[in-house]
Amino acid sequence: MKILSIESASVTASCAVAEDENILGEYTLRHKKTHSEKLMPLIEDLMRELKLKIDDINYIAVSRGPGSYTGLRIGAAIAKSIAFAAGIEIIGVPTMKSLAANLYVEDKLIVPVMDARGGRVYTGIYRWENNECTDLKDQFPCIIDELIEILKDYEEPIIFNGDGSVNYREKIENTLKKKAYFAPEVFNYLKASTLACVAYKMAARRETVPAEAFKPQYLRLSQAERNKK
Repeated sequence: MKILSIESASVTASCAVAEDENILGEYTLRHKKTHSEKLMPLIEDLMRELKLKIDDINYIAVSRGPGSYTGLRIGAAIAKSIAFAAGIEIIGVPTMKSLAANLYVEDKLIVPVMDARGGRVYTGIYRWENNECTDLKDQFPCIIDELIEILKDYEEPIIFNGDGSVNYREKIENTLKKKAYFAPEVFNYLKASTLACVAYKMAARRETVPAEAFKPQYLRLSQAERNKK
């Protein structure tokens, strides 16, 4: 099974091709150019380097959100156009699960935190079980203080990653103390290679959709949450 994965939910523009869980190639850029300028050339270059045609691809995987509204829309548009052309289905991977899966740790809970500005974050709570990153609490939007309150109820050590874990590290440490661990910087940004590995597990469970049915998941905060400071 070959999967072409596209990551555009944040400042990172990334694409990868995987055969099952083996990454054949990946291009990643974290630069000021817009995703609309970066992604298609990256995909075309990667496919050319791997000597692959679109007919060789079985699925398109794309970060379905949450994240940058513009980035998600661009990623969705590219994924749908390729899937339509190839007559294949899309795997919409939850952004927070993809970020959590950057960290393979079995002795801690994994909490990815994406900064949504103004004290607001996107997050989720995950654990590795049976060689798969599984949901304890699926991705959700909240205020950072609310997340910390939720995590106080867990006895296990917790490792954080994502830009929100950097921006709110002091606040997290002040409350969770020695229970809180933080990933090295390299694990804080989204990668198409990780997304492809998560997508492979989803494809095996037939968690795929036709191109015309795929929609980004923005996970908008409620009005009350948006009004909080």
